Amino acid sequence: MRRLAAGVVLAFAVQSTPSCLLVEYSDHLVDERTRGNFVTQPASIGGLLGFIIGIPIDIVGLPITYPIYRLNKSEGEENLDPLSTLLFPSFVLWRTGVLVIGAPLDLLEFTFYRAWQRPSVRELPELEIDELRPAGQDRSEDEQRLPSTSLDSTGQGTGAP
Repeated sequence: MRRLAAGVVLAFAVQSTPSCLLVEYSDHLVDERTRGNFVTQPASIGGLLGFIIGIPIDIVGLPITYPIYRLNKSEGEENLDPLSTLLFPSFVLWRTGVLVIGAPLDLLEFTFYRAWQRPSVRELPELEIDELRPAGQDRSEDEQRLPSTSLDSTGQGTGAP
């Protein structure tokens, strides 16, 4: 009974989460700029294993996926990627492998490491400097407004421009 309840809760959680968030999160799990090697390496291996496991399913599903690809192609979708349609099961299992292995490790890394670190510059919201600059102001005016200090012979700032 507990397994059934856990399955229902898990199914509801997956159905209520937009799939684009899961895809974006799985991309972050294998991105070395946002996560450490503790997460990215096992998540990448999980994704590779999921893709390999999906290849036989791709072959079995080819009678279904190929007509779907041909139908979409005949409807005028010029930029349709045949691999994303024909290898759809492998792509789904690739993302699943990344999430199944990477998400628990990401939770551990966040709990015991990232939560206690200062956010890096990459994680802070990036603002366009052009959006912050008043209209008609040039970059050279920004440099003129910044306080400049000169260094004396000891390397200490004098505060004088």
